[in-house]
Amino acid sequence: MKEIIAMHGWAGDSNQWSNWEKIFKCFEWEWQTSERGYKGINPHTPKWIHNSNQVKPKRVAICHSLGSHLIDKQVLHSATHVILINSFSRFIPSGKENRPVQMALNKMMNAINTPSEASMLRKFHTKAYKPNYIDAESIESNLINISDLGRVRLKNDLIRLINSNSLPIGLNTHSNVLIVNSEEDYILANQTKATLAEDLRNHLEFRPKIINLQDEGHSITKIENIKKIKHWLEFDHAKNMV
Repeated sequence: MKEIIAMHGWAGDSNQWSNWEKIFKCFEWEWQTSERGYKGINPHTPKWIHNSNQVKPKRVAICHSLGSHLIDKQVLHSATHVILINSFSRFIPSGKENRPVQMALNKMMNAINTPSEASMLRKFHTKAYKPNYIDAESIESNLINISDLGRVRLKNDLIRLINSNSLPIGLNTHSNVLIVNSEEDYILANQTKATLAEDLRNHLEFRPKIINLQDEGHSITKIENIKKIKHWLEFDHAKNMV
């Protein structure tokens, strides 16, 4: 059996996986999405469908950005494969890139639940999709329907991002891991990407595979890149088991 649980990142929602879901379902994958519930979608924490005691399923956790730290820890621990898309262990780098990143995050934190909130989120989503185009309607859809409780989650999760300093809790040492880095990611610092790779090499039994995507930003939009990730999952992951 083949199943996937996908977790979006900070300020996102489960709708971002619509193209992914269509592609994987065409190849008989069972797909579920986790949802934090920042906006007008109820929070949802799915569990694996198939009992591992009865069958030998391929369980895949796909996490975007902060999603690796937001996904249910038991789900992550029991995943046979983990795909980390522009993710991190420690978000704030410790080198020369530290100060501007810290200042930007503090500014974002101070904007939540103020008149500057919409402008801050608009800039964040535009930067996350850069260099690719995102239409104004899609950006605005990320600014509406933020509930009071969703705003609390938004702020608490940003605190979690700021304080991140290690691999996600629950990551199994036996998991097969794919790191997906976008070469034109305007959200993650280069040192942040390098730190994740090093932390994973020290943690995992099998060396993680890294895919670098050209002409792609923090948010993956191109169908051909989704298919590249699916290809690794179905054909290439065994090469890591050395």
